[in-house]
Amino acid sequence: MKNIKTLNSLKNKSQGNGRMPSLKKVSELLNELNIDNKLEDTWETKQTKSGSRYYTGGGKKLYTGFKLRVPEINLCIESTDSYYTYNTWQYARSIYSLINEKI
Repeated sequence: MKNIKTLNSLKNKSQGNGRMPSLKKVSELLNELNIDNKLEDTWETKQTKSGSRYYTGGGKKLYTGFKLRVPEINLCIESTDSYYTYNTWQYARSIYSLINEKI
């Protein structure tokens, strides 16, 4: 298996340890296992503060990332979402469970 490191990272993250592998690497792993998925480039603009506690008078910052869709488990992950980092263990658990069913 070419993407064994990504699989091990998903396993660790699903157990609450380590880092979430990039969505690009996760997509490569799913493709290797012939699991239907779609990876897209995405971007989001977010307000920035002007130095005070309010967002008025600040600016905007462009964030780029990826969106991964896995239709079989009705999963859509967007790396530019505000709560992406907080939810990565849940994403990893869902994907890892799907992979275990297929192997």
